[in-house]
Amino acid sequence: MPTLNDWQPAQIGLAMAFLQELVIALGWLTTGWLLNNVRRPALHWAGFSLLSGGSFLNFVVSAHAQLELVRLLGNTLFMGALLLQTRGLLLFTRQPLQDRLSIGAMALLMGALWLWPSHADAPWRVATISALSCLCCLWTAMVIFRYMRREIARSRWMALFTLPSLLGAAVLAHRAVMALLEPERLIQASMAGTSISLTSAMLWVLLSLSLELTLFGLVIFKLGGQLRRAARHDRLTGLLNRHAMDDVLTLERQRARRMAPPFSALMVDIDHFKQVNDRLGHAAGDHTLRTVAQHLRRHLRATDVVSRWGGEEFLVLLPATSRAEASHLAEKLCEGVRRLPIPWGGEDLRCTVSIGVAQWRAAGDTSDALLARADQALYCAKNGGRDRVCVEPTLVQTGHIAA
Repeated sequence: MPTLNDWQPAQIGLAMAFLQELVIALGWLTTGWLLNNVRRPALHWAGFSLLSGGSFLNFVVSAHAQLELVRLLGNTLFMGALLLQTRGLLLFTRQPLQDRLSIGAMALLMGALWLWPSHADAPWRVATISALSCLCCLWTAMVIFRYMRREIARSRWMALFTLPSLLGAAVLAHRAVMALLEPERLIQASMAGTSISLTSAMLWVLLSLSLELTLFGLVIFKLGGQLRRAARHDRLTGLLNRHAMDDVLTLERQRARRMAPPFSALMVDIDHFKQVNDRLGHAAGDHTLRTVAQHLRRHLRATDVVSRWGGEEFLVLLPATSRAEASHLAEKLCEGVRRLPIPWGGEDLRCTVSIGVAQWRAAGDTSDALLARADQALYCAKNGGRDRVCVEPTLVQTGHIAA
């Protein structure tokens, strides 16, 4: 029975990598337990860590046991680890699963192990398995690239997250080529049980660790995006919140001062909303808010911005839109909400909105003044009987020169 003193440096390094992978697998299991939305990917990545660690331990055991079956098992574990990682990525990024490709890759692996099981066949076996593993790493890089391109089109982030997989593919491709160019050396190393050197062992460990860090980085990236979205969006309706709308209004004001296009604001308020809450409960009120919010978002133009301003009140920003155009659009929104069915408890609720319209005044206007005029127009609509649109008075009507 060999002792630790008999172990080569490569075997010691791989044994420590095995323990490292056990700790990482525990981290993934904890992540899946804490975060429901990444539970299934985290379970796959825990399996990736365990199978990677198993392949590392296999190199240590096979060097002493000199059992070919043990060595072949390590190849299966390594390929299975890569496929589990990729399947977890597909789940995480909500891309279609490609289980047929995974099954095909495992079938090719088993075929290679069956065709070339002996030491003399080691070059062909290693070349085939390395080529298959290289393709798995390229597949992983492609999945990550598609996700990053969809989420954030910045080349430096795409390069950062795909680099470990591409480097892994390059290392595996080099191993496949060298297995065919120097078959005698590989056969001798396989028979002596030293088929992996210290340099190779460190490369495998660094590759595995880089892939693990990439996965953790993707989870952090996604959680950061969710936090940023939560900070800027209303949780109930999914619309921009007041803080985010303030930023949009500031940008639009700066653009208007620079390029002088008109823009308008609509202040929209659901009529008699308190009665809905009092009569049917807050759940019905929340459902009404969500339905009206979806209607506003669906019937506005792509350039328009809508936010939940507070309570049952919404603010709509209409870039490059005059007061008259805004009034026409407000009338259409008002009529649409009037006809909007809101199913609840076996009946269709009906609601109406009152809308105040105001336009940005180029000279000396401010965001607060614009919103104050929209509010005044809204109160005018409320006092006039609700379910209607009221437009702020023009500068001519107020005794000033029109803007």
